[in-house]
Amino acid sequence: MATVFKRNGKGNWIIQWFDHEGVRREKSSRTTDKRAAERLASKLESDVMLRREGIIDPAADRIAEHGSCPLAAHLEEYLDDLRHRGCNPRHVKTVECQLKRMFEDIEAKRLSDLDPVRVQRHLRALRTVPVKQLRATVGEQDKVVRTIGPRTINAVRAAVIAFLNWNVRTERLASNPCQYIPKVDETRDKRVKRRALTEDELKRLITSSGPRGNFYLVAALTGLRMKEMTSLTWDDVDLANEAILVRANKGKAKRDDWIALSPEVTAALRQMRPAGASPVARVFQTSPTTRTFSADLKRAAIAEYDELGRRVDRHALRTTTGTLLAQAGVTPQQAQRQMRHADISTTLRHYTDLRLPDQAKAAAKLPSVGVGSTLDETDESDDSDPAPDPAPAEPQHWPQQSLHETAPSDADRCDCVPNGQLEIEGSETRFRTAKRDVLRTPANGFQKAGDRTRTDDIQLGKLTFYH
Repeated sequence: MATVFKRNGKGNWIIQWFDHEGVRREKSSRTTDKRAAERLASKLESDVMLRREGIIDPAADRIAEHGSCPLAAHLEEYLDDLRHRGCNPRHVKTVECQLKRMFEDIEAKRLSDLDPVRVQRHLRALRTVPVKQLRATVGEQDKVVRTIGPRTINAVRAAVIAFLNWNVRTERLASNPCQYIPKVDETRDKRVKRRALTEDELKRLITSSGPRGNFYLVAALTGLRMKEMTSLTWDDVDLANEAILVRANKGKAKRDDWIALSPEVTAALRQMRPAGASPVARVFQTSPTTRTFSADLKRAAIAEYDELGRRVDRHALRTTTGTLLAQAGVTPQQAQRQMRHADISTTLRHYTDLRLPDQAKAAAKLPSVGVGSTLDETDESDDSDPAPDPAPAEPQHWPQQSLHETAPSDADRCDCVPNGQLEIEGSETRFRTAKRDVLRTPANGFQKAGDRTRTDDIQLGKLTFYH
């Protein structure tokens, strides 16, 4: 039973009641009129009874209750959930900036304001936002102003959809209104284009970088990412079996993966390992920064950008790994396992940089069909008539020509048609005869068709009769 009272004997009337789950609730009636507060309490009790009987859906009430909450409160709880799940703090910060900027742009205050029309309008407006980037061209560097690329726009779209899906899972929304917003085609305007280092360039980079040469060697021949390189410890390196363990808490895939080592990398790690090294000690204390890597490229006489605008950065060392595996003839399945990709298309599309010399080597492996000596003979006999097709061995395979098709020129005249005359008009063949009564023998009333000798071709006789 709901109760109505005043706190400290003054102010508005307060209503207390038990909901359909047996939880005590309290709400202000926002009035000093006791009768109005009692009517509101009676209404709350009747709603509890309807929910208990299943006439009113409690989930719809929760959605309506969350719909009245500010959008910033939902966003803060979503970010806390991302941190609780162990997401990268940098990723969480990026998602926060993207969503807050979108909420401000479309003036969204509630969850109901996130409709697909307004969200798509925001995504289209991002294409015109200028972004200053330092782009290096061949021979010089110049500052240019560029707009946000399609990959960044797809990242904002993914952040919005993930946020709304989380609201659906937590019963704050009935459905995701933006789940059918299409992606932007990233292939038409790819901003970051990487290329792999050649073997000669990789050798020059390693030999001219001093103590950082071992870092570049291990990164280029194992495919480890920069974060995985800096978090690698001697406990993860198994020199006896020539393998490296990428643990789930250190890798991107959130699973334990083993990477096989080449003899050159194994020898370099064995030489680097100090005597009595602790298992938890890091193999590489620091990783080269972007500026340091650019300086090392310049020292090794390697252009950071090629004539096609493709860049060599630290992540290009991983592209070099996939390319070297492909050039060595490793199967795509083995390369995918070594690169630790979930989809083989990622290995083939983004981490394999094969060029024309590699294609020439593949073309040289094609077998010879032995037609080089017969090409001249084939050219000389082009004007000769082709040999006739051999006749089929079985009568069932003989071609049958329709009466309405053009008759062959060497066909014999039908013996059963005296004084026959063949006329070809266009594609139609007609048979004409002067003596119609010769084609069929007259039959009397006591004879049936077929009792006497019939013509050789009864169908031809019918054609002539009805002509």
